Amino acid sequence: NMSASYLDAITVRRSNYALTNKSSVSDEKLQDIIKHAVKHCPTPFNSQTHFAGLLDLHKGGYGSVMFFEDQAIVDGIIQKQPFVANQFPDWNKNAAGILHATIWTAFSLEGLAATLQHPPLTAEMIAGLNLGFDVPSTWKSTAILPFGDPAAPPKDKTFLPVEDRFKVVKS
Repeated sequence: NMSASYLDAITVRRSNYALTNKSSVSDEKLQDIIKHAVKHCPTPFNSQTHFAGLLDLHKGGYGSVMFFEDQAIVDGIIQKQPFVANQFPDWNKNAAGILHATIWTAFSLEGLAATLQHPPLTAEMIAGLNLGFDVPSTWKSTAILPFGDPAAPPKDKTFLPVEDRFKVVKS
């Protein structure tokens, strides 16, 4: 059924640090996946605050997807709707996570190895990044997804009992 296909897809998506500097997926296909996800992943109030760019190389892999949020759009929404000022940053982080997971999962389905990174970036690093990759100064990095053809399968993953992480409450 439909949900089984989706659940299979998120099962395939795993951190795999063993990247090669090759991609069996064309640059055009990679760009199409990213553009589709950026267009269709939800954002709070349809603010479309999230962006992604494709870099040529990162950490020995074939490339990286860099994720950004546009702080100017975030600030504009909060100014127009101050009643959401406290919640909007959290909602926006949730939306960023949806975009990260969508692209990561799609790349996994294409057979690529990838791992989502959240490097701590100083203001100077962000300024250099924005200048070096010609993105607006209002764009703030939310994550980096280095990827490439796998050099090895991902490491085994262990799971805590799901019963300890799931609860049904009926009223």
